[in-house]
Parts: sequence; C-alpha cells; structure tokens
Amino acid sequence: MDGRKIAVGLMLAIPTIVLLALPLYNRTTPVLFGLPFFYWFQGLWLFIAAALYVAAALVLNRIDRE
Repeated sequence: MDGRKIAVGLMLAIPTIVLLALPLYNRTTPVLFGLPFFYWFQGLWLFIAAALYVAAALVLNRIDRE
C-alpha cells in the first residue's frame, strides 16, 4: 500500500477518533473567552478537521492524476 494512502487514512481518522473520545474533553475548565473547554475544543476541531479533510482530498486528487 502506498504511504500516501495511509497518510490520507490518518488524516480522515484522527478528527473522528478525537471527537468520539468524549471523556477526553468533557469538562468545563479551562475557560477561553468565557467559553467552557467543551465548546471551544469542539470549535477548534471544526477548523482542524476541515483542514485535514481538504489536505486528504488534495492528496487523493494527486494520486488519481498519477
């Protein structure tokens, strides 16, 4: 298996695993700008996941062109 396909799999799996690991971030402290940790952690991961999904799509697109 190509190493790039493994990297794409990791880019897709990491946000899913992190966001499904609810006990990891099910707390209220620390507070950032008045928001409990639970909310700003999920908000942060929205942007991280979007960036990883775009990167995965670009890598897959490059693989398809080759």
